[in-house]
Amino acid sequence: MKSNRFTAIAAGSLVAMLVAGVAQHMSGIETANAQIQIPGQNQPSPAFAKAYEVSDAFRQVSRQTLPAVVSIKTTGKVVKRTSGSTGRSPFDSDPFFRQFFNDPRMRGFLDEEGEREFRSPSGQGSGFIIGSEGVVLTNAHVVDDAEEVIVRLADGREFKATDVKADARADVAVLRINVAEKLPALPLGNDEQMEIGDWVLAFGSPFGMHRSVTQGIISAKGRGLDGDGKEFIQTDAAINPGNSGGPLVNLRGEVIGINTAISTRSGGYDGVSFAIPVGMVRWVADQLQKSGEVKRAYLGIQMQEIDAQLAQELDLPVPQGVAVTEVVKGSPADVAGFKTGDVILEVNGRRISNPLNMMGVVERLTVGHAYDLKVQRAGRQQDLRITVAERPRLAELQRQRSNSSDAGSEFLDELGIAVQDLTVEIAEQLGMESAEGVVITEVAPTGRAAKFGIEPGMVIARIANKQVRSVSDVISAMDLSRKNGRILLLVKKKSGNSNISRFISVPIDDGR
Repeated sequence: MKSNRFTAIAAGSLVAMLVAGVAQHMSGIETANAQIQIPGQNQPSPAFAKAYEVSDAFRQVSRQTLPAVVSIKTTGKVVKRTSGSTGRSPFDSDPFFRQFFNDPRMRGFLDEEGEREFRSPSGQGSGFIIGSEGVVLTNAHVVDDAEEVIVRLADGREFKATDVKADARADVAVLRINVAEKLPALPLGNDEQMEIGDWVLAFGSPFGMHRSVTQGIISAKGRGLDGDGKEFIQTDAAINPGNSGGPLVNLRGEVIGINTAISTRSGGYDGVSFAIPVGMVRWVADQLQKSGEVKRAYLGIQMQEIDAQLAQELDLPVPQGVAVTEVVKGSPADVAGFKTGDVILEVNGRRISNPLNMMGVVERLTVGHAYDLKVQRAGRQQDLRITVAERPRLAELQRQRSNSSDAGSEFLDELGIAVQDLTVEIAEQLGMESAEGVVITEVAPTGRAAKFGIEPGMVIARIANKQVRSVSDVISAMDLSRKNGRILLLVKKKSGNSNISRFISVPIDDGR
């Protein structure tokens, strides 16, 4: 069986697909309804009357929404490649094309200069009008690497988009088309007011089938996909390739999300669909229209989700907030006095439930403004005020994380690990670029630490509330932890181009 995967659904195939007409289906129910009556009354069954009310709501919302839904077609850019080129192109991420261009037999077909032109793939998707003067919203991946973007209106007319602005991180794009008259536009709602179980309708052009509607409910909120740091609305409204960029609408006719992705094993709709919440869409679109780019705020911390065991270790009554596992030196959090081990419970009056929720709240704060954060430190709650800064570019963020710490072996039977002091040379070999803490040199396969994911090469930076600088610090900290029957470790390891910190709680008492 194929593994489950999350699939962006902008560029879909033009596979033919028959869609059953809701009107025809309901006419069949109406015929049956005429024959089913309550004894002694010449009236339809109340159950059917309620069904008609729901059907009428779907009809009214569809009638109101469809005029503002558009289809989008894109033409790929022309890319020049040479046999000796080392530059990047849209094909470099495709293993087939990478192998194709590097094949010596392919090079034989190139001329002496070795230059050929290739057009990146074309695509299709959906969108919707939010400004009567011709402003259209869609997904960024629908228009990514497009040389030309064509917007097809509900009446069949087509226009070339003259202004395309996109934010890849949020997967939101704003287009503009030049029209002489005012166009029908959709109102943006409030996704925070929507609840699990609420009915929604999804609009778009699945498989290129213009002006299609599906219905479902909100299945979940705040759903994350593949650790990409974004929150999604989960719905069971059928979404397929070509639906990307179309609106997810509530029964008041308000847009509460942009249809974006599906969870699928077959490549098509398997019952789980995802939409970007309209709150995020509105925030990104406003910035794109004003300045052409999106500025995101950041605090300068690494954080970890709090489960039941960690909540107990941190003296929390229930799992809530996020645990600070590292504070980047020189960052807003460092300046504001945040410390490793702090638990962030609220940001600007909003409760924090997990790292995904935390990122969504923080990045929408206004850069340069000061906000209050409620934290728990050493079992007591307190308020910290922080002035947020603009989130650095990826390379700068990685450099900050790498420099966030200042730059005799002992086997610990209770944990089943061997540790030694971390020297500058060992730190460099591990890619840590700091020499604070102790390095784990050995992990017994059947020991306690191994069962909790501790690996050789990890660095222990902290035990409980005690910072670790040497093996002797580890031994003394463990002595203090024995009375609790567990030891709370803050470990670091190299992951990609950055250092990742994580709390791990390990039992050290056989009786627990």
